[in-house]
Amino acid sequence: MGLHLAWLLSVGATSVFVTVLIAITGDLSTLWPLYIIPIVIAALAYEVAGAVMAVAGCTALVALLIYSTGVESVPVRELFVGALAYTVSGLVIGVQAHSYRQQRDLLQVDSIRDAVTDTFTAEHLASLLAEEVRRAERYDVPCTFTVVEPIGFEELRRTYGRIRAEQLLGRLAQVLRLCARDTDVIGRYGADSFGLILPFTGDTEAKLVADRIEAAVRATEFEGDALEPTIHCPIVIASATCPTDSCEVDEVIAAIRDRLTRATCTVQPERPPHGSPEAALPEALS
Repeated sequence: MGLHLAWLLSVGATSVFVTVLIAITGDLSTLWPLYIIPIVIAALAYEVAGAVMAVAGCTALVALLIYSTGVESVPVRELFVGALAYTVSGLVIGVQAHSYRQQRDLLQVDSIRDAVTDTFTAEHLASLLAEEVRRAERYDVPCTFTVVEPIGFEELRRTYGRIRAEQLLGRLAQVLRLCARDTDVIGRYGADSFGLILPFTGDTEAKLVADRIEAAVRATEFEGDALEPTIHCPIVIASATCPTDSCEVDEVIAAIRDRLTRATCTVQPERPPHGSPEAALPEALS
């Protein structure tokens, strides 16, 4: 909540307008309640602090009018009641404005965050990718988009249930965050996959990130059920780099999809011994 010029000008302009109007007409007793207008504006803009400052300013203006311009005087009791009404009204509006902003911020955060994995939603990730690709093209720097997709996730969901499947995605998101850099962006790419935006990252660096992710996921044990307490989650990873592949988002996505399809068809996860936790995982999708 910064000191936006438009709000400051609105508060100042309305205060000056009311003051000039009273000075011209000399009718303080009728017109001084109009100072509620800048107080309401200040409370809406700057919450409780704005309301308090506006009340103090308007009170000072009323005192200035009474003692300096010779306008019709107002009983002290009436002025006191008015100032109290200003203060209460401003505080109430300021508190309500603060509550509204908090709710708005929470809704905004919720709208771009996935509830299951606490990563960005697919829609927000797409908008961030478009921005990053434009930035990479404008400044002639590389940018890579990487997608991580579990193999056979639908079969895993049927085997262990929706809750366990969502827990696996949440745990996978944690692993990805550990492997990513502070500048990287992680979000949902599809129903069971994740996308990573890697700024200032070319093909070679992207390959290192992919290898790091693959090794970390392979070493991670995910929660199963009572019969198979831990399972592993084989994944496929595909990347596309701007400008090597394209600086058009649609072409970057198309390259990712093509490489995911080819990687999924060629990857054959190791078949573990019968009865081991990994045995419940399906063959690679074909």
